[in-house]
Amino acid sequence: MRCNLCGCSARPEPGISSLLRCDGCGLVSLVSFPVREEREAGYQEEYYKPESGRRFIGLAESAVAFFRKRRMRAIRRWSPGPGTILDVGCGRGTMLMLFQNRGWKAIGTQLSRTAAEAAGRRGVDVRCAELTDLDLPAGSIDVVTFFHVLEHLPCPGDYLRRAHILLREDGLLVAEVPNFASPGFRILGERNLCYDYPNHLVFFTPESFNRLLRECGFETFRVDHFSLEYSPFTTLQNMLNAIPGIPNRFYRSLMGNADGDALRKEPATWLHAVLALLLSPLAFVLSLPGLLFPVGNTMRFYCRNKRPEY
Repeated sequence: MRCNLCGCSARPEPGISSLLRCDGCGLVSLVSFPVREEREAGYQEEYYKPESGRRFIGLAESAVAFFRKRRMRAIRRWSPGPGTILDVGCGRGTMLMLFQNRGWKAIGTQLSRTAAEAAGRRGVDVRCAELTDLDLPAGSIDVVTFFHVLEHLPCPGDYLRRAHILLREDGLLVAEVPNFASPGFRILGERNLCYDYPNHLVFFTPESFNRLLRECGFETFRVDHFSLEYSPFTTLQNMLNAIPGIPNRFYRSLMGNADGDALRKEPATWLHAVLALLLSPLAFVLSLPGLLFPVGNTMRFYCRNKRPEY
């Protein structure tokens, strides 16, 4: 079998027959990628609410706003600015609006027309386009961010190389992706929250992701394996996924789309909600080793743009 990414020979991943591990680039990917049009259709009207552009219900939306502030503060620690930031896959542009309010020039990309239009109504420059199609001058960006975007792409290297060109020399790249080397993947396989078929196409380990970043012109100076935004919740949902039945039921019930509305009407969903409340403290504790060891279910890489343009 051949790798979908580089064409080298690849072998099935032990325990997860739907995945291939490449002998050349080391990345793990789906055996076959869904048709692009089908994948992109999933990010349109059913993904974000029309008018508001909301993705989740109630308190979950408040949590999103809180964590976007944390992202902004973490980025400004390494690039105080003000400057120009490009957030790829920026959703409704919540984080960009925070930067914009602090004097930054903020640009985002988003495949969802609903989300891009919602961002526009908030005064944020969000382009409904692929990063590789943006017409921006080389070396014009100070910060490029990818928060849980690269795992959705059939060729993540193309996006990283484009980011390398757009970033100024020594500019900051921040990329966050799920960690395929985490215990959750080893234990749950396809029932892991981060498997997320058919949305996730590529699965990174710390080694394979750092290698890809280096090949695309970046030098990593910091890696975080714990995310307050993702690590405890992912651990919690994975614990619930040990229960037979629909995987990711609790997470999907928090969505504001038709799927979430239907799930909230089912008694099993309320059982999962009660269990989530009871198991939350344990899930938080079980996610803490990621603070000290590279075992967390999420990885955030901070990199500098070092190599000359190709």
